[in-house]
Amino acid sequence: MKYTTKLITMGAAIVLILGTGCTSTLVLGPKANKQKCVNASADWNHVGVTLPLVKAGVRMDKSD
Repeated sequence: MKYTTKLITMGAAIVLILGTGCTSTLVLGPKANKQKCVNASADWNHVGVTLPLVKAGVRMDKSD
């Protein structure tokens, strides 16, 4: 189960990074953990990971 989740997350990240129109964010420090301390999410439009003191994400840019 963990391997499948990691594989899907990495696949979605690669698709988003290689695609055009992507934006990325990186937050370091206490502000990164305002909502959750450990989290991972993946969707067709975004990939995000939150760890203690680190939050990173890649999202499709919807502007034309």
